[in-house]
Amino acid sequence: MASWLNKRREIGWTAVVTMPDGLYGVSVLAPKLPTDRPQVVSCGAVAGGQLNAEALMQLAKSIAVPGCAWTVVLDREAYRILVVDEPPVKTDEMAHSVRWAISSMVDFPVDDADLAWMKIPIQPSQTGRKPQLYVVATSHATLAACTLAFKQARIPLQAVDVHETAHRNLAALVERPGEGVALLSLGTEGVQFTVTFQGELYLDRWVKESMFGARIDDMARERASERVVLQVQRSLDFVGRTMPFIDLNRVKLAPMPSDYGLRKYFVENIPVPLEDFDLSSVFDLSKTPTLFRMENQAGYFVALGAALRSMDKTPA
Repeated sequence: MASWLNKRREIGWTAVVTMPDGLYGVSVLAPKLPTDRPQVVSCGAVAGGQLNAEALMQLAKSIAVPGCAWTVVLDREAYRILVVDEPPVKTDEMAHSVRWAISSMVDFPVDDADLAWMKIPIQPSQTGRKPQLYVVATSHATLAACTLAFKQARIPLQAVDVHETAHRNLAALVERPGEGVALLSLGTEGVQFTVTFQGELYLDRWVKESMFGARIDDMARERASERVVLQVQRSLDFVGRTMPFIDLNRVKLAPMPSDYGLRKYFVENIPVPLEDFDLSSVFDLSKTPTLFRMENQAGYFVALGAALRSMDKTPA
């Protein structure tokens, strides 16, 4: 992402994400050779922790690795991700034009927004299509609070990420030549569905449907599953109609905190094959054996994606 996301290359990244049950973090070293897998050298969580200096200092004791830069993933409610037509302006005029383009799309004063954007690539077959951007908008206050927490913890924050780019980075690890990757993640806060192609994000859908937790019974979970399946089906149909160059032959299902028969339900109702996304197949977990358990992978899924910044294809 441009603007407020750092572009410096590191030997690896330490990524932090706030989940409903605590603060999660990982440190991942980038592969030294093309045949190597990224290595997760540490992982840890602070139960019930919020993003503040005390929780960060406690987390750093278990996950900090010399040479790894720090990034934090913004909370879902702290930003908006929007699609806008790319303004036909010079580079030095882009920020002003993007700010104007989203002025009616955010629920806070646009003058108080911090913006970052990335292009949605155009394929040769998409003749006549207008260039578009993914724009991430958050408030000055949100970024200031993140920066202050890391400053107070004496941890140099070098990048800020969002859930969608973390998913994109993970999808790139399992993408086959010439195919797109549909990634479905069922989390405690909602459901993320993304489609990537050639390492680039082409589609994202966020469905605020929780299927986990003490207050979610079987009937509520079934109704939520029906709504999610409908969104996935519509998204797959949209990609098929508007992006026929993307070959989607499978949906990768991210690790879940619990199953509750959800996997079986989605296998039976999603019109393309469903495959489990086992992180042990794409990461070297020899130093973090706790992550061989799928339920543990679920908590660290987004953090691991954000820690792949050394491998991403984010455009300038």
